[in-house]
Amino acid sequence: MTAINKDEINKIVLETIRDYSSDTVYFKDLDSKFIWNSLGHVQQLGASSPDDVYGKTDFDYFPKDFAQAARETELMIIATGQPMLNVIEELVLDDGTTKYYMASKYPLFDKGGKIIGTWGSSKDVTETKTLERELQRSYMEMEHLVRVDNLSGLYNRKYFYETLEKYASVYSEVKNDGSTFSVVLLDVDDLTVINDQFGQQNGDLVLKTIADLLQQSTRKADTCFRIGGDEFAVVLPATDKTQAYGLVKQTVNFIAGSPIEVDGQRQKITISAGIATFDKDEPDISKLLSVAERKVNKSKREGKNQVSF
Repeated sequence: MTAINKDEINKIVLETIRDYSSDTVYFKDLDSKFIWNSLGHVQQLGASSPDDVYGKTDFDYFPKDFAQAARETELMIIATGQPMLNVIEELVLDDGTTKYYMASKYPLFDKGGKIIGTWGSSKDVTETKTLERELQRSYMEMEHLVRVDNLSGLYNRKYFYETLEKYASVYSEVKNDGSTFSVVLLDVDDLTVINDQFGQQNGDLVLKTIADLLQQSTRKADTCFRIGGDEFAVVLPATDKTQAYGLVKQTVNFIAGSPIEVDGQRQKITISAGIATFDKDEPDISKLLSVAERKVNKSKREGKNQVSF
């Protein structure tokens, strides 16, 4: 085997990195001017050869914000001597597409140990980041589907119980300042009449419209749910029994005063509501709901289109 001296080895290694590295590699002086670039980096910059890039900076090739961020990082490395490792850089191109790079930057030392610039490498991870974002979006969509009732577009029964548990936990920890929350259960009055007279499809239309009216007549802080066939619920944060009654009464009147067109006919649809207010000395959610259900039944017995608390 023919011996290769150290200088030849160094030359071969350097040329191999420059010509064949799939990662970009570059060296800069103290002014962040390029003094050495791999061909992969040259191609990323859109230049023809390393000679074209020599003496130029990121500002000659990248958007100002991206170049400025790189410059500030390099100044920090020069000042501290500490590298920056495995940071994701986001680059928005002129055509609106986004590229992502896993980048590491290091101080460049001379033989005496003095910092004379910086050097770094980066790897295009756009495909991986895009896949991660697609997976995250799919996960969020699945989470949404798990929590949302398909017919009404409101949150479903499962998320209703999750919300109640969360609120109960939060308000149980609140100091004695009177803060509490209320839960409202609502039943659509005589929906079976609509289904029998106009068909299930129109009954579903009524439910969807009720859901829309609920959202229109409640506060932004309130959360609306469809928890059964003709059953809805609203959770009212920071709301005591008296406040809840006033708010729910407005909602009941609003729905009664908003006739719904069913099979070409305008129908007055009403709801019966029951309110229960959380008591941190009695934090059992099942008991809270039991109270609300009894109040709904009271509204039904006393003529419907009412609120009981």
